[in-house]
Amino acid sequence: MVERVRAVEFVKEATSGRTGPAILVCEDEDDERIELFCKLSAGCDEGVRNLARELLSAYLAADLELPVPRPYLVELDPVFLDVLPEGRFRNVAGRSEYLAFGSLRVPNQFSIWTPTTSLTAELVETAAGILLFDGIIQNPDRRSENPNCLVRGGDVRIIDHELAFTHGLVLGWRPPWEPGGMRSFETPGFHIFREPLRGLPINYEPISERWQNISDARLEEYLDALPGEWNDARATIQAGIDLIKEARDRIDGCIDEMRRILQ
Repeated sequence: MVERVRAVEFVKEATSGRTGPAILVCEDEDDERIELFCKLSAGCDEGVRNLARELLSAYLAADLELPVPRPYLVELDPVFLDVLPEGRFRNVAGRSEYLAFGSLRVPNQFSIWTPTTSLTAELVETAAGILLFDGIIQNPDRRSENPNCLVRGGDVRIIDHELAFTHGLVLGWRPPWEPGGMRSFETPGFHIFREPLRGLPINYEPISERWQNISDARLEEYLDALPGEWNDARATIQAGIDLIKEARDRIDGCIDEMRRILQ
């Protein structure tokens, strides 16, 4: 499901990102070069579990037809690590698993979503889909001060999902299909799309259909695609898949809760 590539050139450390990511040039099995935004396990609070959450989120977003950059598994061999320039990324790389998470670099023409960015009519369904997606996967990281959303005209990309699927760590957690399950999004600024969507007519039918079209067999593919190097994250990803499955089966309840927070 996800392609493995090898890192061959360091471009630069990212200008933002709590995990200390970097932009790398990587080669695929056909020696084609691509630029990826790469995260390392030692830069994350929970190591490969965070990287696996990124991968699971990317699979799900793609199946829901949400605009997430294509994911990759990035191999960092010792020869590459030896030639990295001194800096934070080299230090983190030396403490990380050799398999990193990568996503296709978003073109420079995209800019960061800001509170003054207008939600155009063509983006309403996409924004609603993203809000529901974040509510279900329990992603707390699409806030006004850290939007993790890039925009170019009527096109957006959503990034950074390593904090999703941490519902098992939250005291008093309530599932998203129950009243109050998305109550955190009612906090001003907690999600960039909550205020722009309030009061707008939203067609939930295609959003609901995409969730219902995710089969149990497809969810098993998510788990089977977890690389062996990240086996420590297997229970974490199984818990995430269980959450996706139950939300899919209760999608009407999830949408009802989303309607509530948009009142």
